[in-house]
Amino acid sequence: MTARSTLLVLVVLLSAIPSWAPTAAEIQTAEPSTPDTEATAEAAAPEPAAPAEPMPFKPAAVGLAGLPEAPATPADFDKAVALIEQRLKALAGTAGPGAEGADVDPRIESLESLRLALQQEASFAERSDELDAAIAEQQAQRAAFERDGLGGEPPYSITLLDQLQTERRLGEQAAQGAAQALQAAQRRVAAAEKELAAAERTRRQVRDQAVEAKTDTSTAKPAQTLEAARLSTLAGEHRLTAARARLALAEREKTLADARLALKADQIAAIGDDVTFPRKVLDDKLAELAEREASLEKRIAALNQTADAAEGTLFETRRRGARTDNANDKVILEAQIAAREAELAAARRGADYLRQAVDDLATARTLWERRYALMQGSDAEKAALADWLSEARDLLGEIGEREGYIDAEIGTLRSMQLALSRRLAEPDLEPRLNQALQTRHAALDTQQGRAEELLVVQDQLRSLAERLVDELEPRVRERSFGQRLEEIESRLVQWWGTELFVVRDQGIYVRDLATGFGVFALVLVAVSLLRVLLRRTLLPRLTNDEGQERRTARAIVLALIRNTNQLFVLVVAFYAAMTVSGLAAGQMKSWLWTLLVVIFWLQIGIWATAGAVDLVNRQRSRRELRDPSAVSGYGLILFFVRVGIWAVVVVSVLTHFDYPITGLVGALGVGGIAIAFAVQNILADVFNSMAIILDKPFRVGDFIVTGETLGVVEQIGVKTTQIRSLSGEQVILSNTDILNSRIRNYKRMRERRVVFRLGVVYQTPPDKLERIPRIIEAIIRGQSHARFDRAHFFEYGDFALTFEIVYYVLGADYGLYMDTQQAINLAIYRQFQEEGIEFAYPTQELILRRPAASEAPPADEA
Repeated sequence: MTARSTLLVLVVLLSAIPSWAPTAAEIQTAEPSTPDTEATAEAAAPEPAAPAEPMPFKPAAVGLAGLPEAPATPADFDKAVALIEQRLKALAGTAGPGAEGADVDPRIESLESLRLALQQEASFAERSDELDAAIAEQQAQRAAFERDGLGGEPPYSITLLDQLQTERRLGEQAAQGAAQALQAAQRRVAAAEKELAAAERTRRQVRDQAVEAKTDTSTAKPAQTLEAARLSTLAGEHRLTAARARLALAEREKTLADARLALKADQIAAIGDDVTFPRKVLDDKLAELAEREASLEKRIAALNQTADAAEGTLFETRRRGARTDNANDKVILEAQIAAREAELAAARRGADYLRQAVDDLATARTLWERRYALMQGSDAEKAALADWLSEARDLLGEIGEREGYIDAEIGTLRSMQLALSRRLAEPDLEPRLNQALQTRHAALDTQQGRAEELLVVQDQLRSLAERLVDELEPRVRERSFGQRLEEIESRLVQWWGTELFVVRDQGIYVRDLATGFGVFALVLVAVSLLRVLLRRTLLPRLTNDEGQERRTARAIVLALIRNTNQLFVLVVAFYAAMTVSGLAAGQMKSWLWTLLVVIFWLQIGIWATAGAVDLVNRQRSRRELRDPSAVSGYGLILFFVRVGIWAVVVVSVLTHFDYPITGLVGALGVGGIAIAFAVQNILADVFNSMAIILDKPFRVGDFIVTGETLGVVEQIGVKTTQIRSLSGEQVILSNTDILNSRIRNYKRMRERRVVFRLGVVYQTPPDKLERIPRIIEAIIRGQSHARFDRAHFFEYGDFALTFEIVYYVLGADYGLYMDTQQAINLAIYRQFQEEGIEFAYPTQELILRRPAASEAPPADEA
């Protein structure tokens, strides 16, 4: 017979056996049952499809006959726990006094886990009753608020507002905690489901192993294992039930926390602006702060005295430690020194904490005074509202940093206390060492308490600053645009005049550095643009119509382009930056001027030498074709030219230093002077024609917008550009001003994108709504200068069904755009008239209802 046939026969035989479940009495008299019988009964029961379904075995099968399947009342839980404890006692009696380790009955651990799960269920049931009472109380508070309001007539005191805001802050923290608890409960439910599934798999495996056991001598051990697996499954079921009860409680607690928070928010909203801040309340607050400050000052003085005494004691203890030679005494004295140091640190740091608390109370006094001024609506304080808001926000940031630092200190103190506690727990600790360690532990605890006291003050200051920020923000947003511009201008002026550092008793300001960097960069850019301008614009013009070059001018320009030393450019830029910004003053300015003169004459020598070399070389090349013997003569001429140029440079530099060179100047002649004047004129001419000629951002006849000026360009000059505005007058702008602003050239615009919307009434039939985009598309496509893009039903407006249309006008002319838009609008109007489509306009509907006789107000309310 094959294995498949054997399996079919076994299934038929099992199906013929009637279902049987042992009674409670049979379980108590025949415990433990045999694995084959339990496995057969368990196999006959259906496997659970979900954790909520009944277990595939009776509680009697695990020795808990009468165990409530779903306990709900305290009596059910007490009965279940009593049955489990009775079963634990029975198993403990059968295990014997010497059972340890691996010999411990595995059913005991499962029973203890089941008892714990049932106790959790009972606790959650009690908590559910308490939560019902809390929800009912909250609902009563909500009903009372909706019926009676805040229970008083406005205006309300600032104290009531602060109390409600404090309660709202606590409510926000409670809501966050409830949300976190809900997430934790969801994770517990998922973990309990996994544990139950694992317990089910283990139970089935143990059951199958019990069925396979054939020998009679081994039936007791599998029976215990199977019962332990069943108890583990039962415990998992109740753990899952407890986890779900916890999840339900977490959801209700979150709902309750949200409802309480919403109630506080509604109460604060009900107060609104009906808040009064009488002077008496402010005086009481200030008096309270002054009293607290005085108390803290006394404590600071006492702590300073304590610290002075601790320093003396520490000094004596260290001297005794230095004199002793006994090793045991050294250990004790070291512990005593550490204790005295901890006492000293606790006193000094405590004084620092209290001093910070005093400063915080002074800040709180300022915040209260500002709240009072804000509530009174003083005009003198309106200009300072933005500064108050900025300072309050900065204060909140500082409080956060201080709280983080104090929290870190508290964490360090706790770590030290834990280390001392572990050491104090050591046996046979010498009494004096024990006392020293306890003294140090007490000092650390005192220091931690004072740090926590400062945290309380910081939290109170944070709450007060947050309230001030909440009150200031709407006031600051209500300021006019002009006031905001004035504020920005004031801040810029203040920043512009900020002193950064001092050099030789001279203040260096932001404006000086910014101006210096700006001028430095401007000179570098100007030199670069000049080089490009000379290379691309001037050099091509130095050739006449017949292709002949103007040799002298070209040589000079090439010298300027190719032989301008970068060091010279940097020195000029640096001198201009230091002079314009005012950073160079006194002796430094004289030194910079001397350096600039020397570099300038050296650069002139380089330019002149390069120009002369280029001119002579070109002349020599032409003459060389006709007379090769002239080459040596030109070389000599070139040598004398170089000597003459550098002689002029040297003489000029010496003249700057007041060196007596009158005779030398007369020998040089007038050649150098002529070249100098020629170079000066060329530079002046080139410098006035560099910007617009190079980049060509616009041409004559273009319509441009630059800054606040718009019009047609009539003429582009060397220094200025003339623009004819739309109103007819001529506007003359410098080219520098134009290039420093954004230029919009409308002459180069190819087409114009147009977006407009129209609305029809809500009574328009759907079929007409569907035809509207096609109607508009046909109208736009019918225009010769328009290109259709799209038309869509855009949105449901307040009083209209809105359509959005986009098309392009094929041209830059504004008149063409207006003509096209007018034609489209008229065509749409005619087509809508023909189609019976109505345009929408703002409407309001007023519904008047007359109350029934039964709803008439009482006579006393009327």
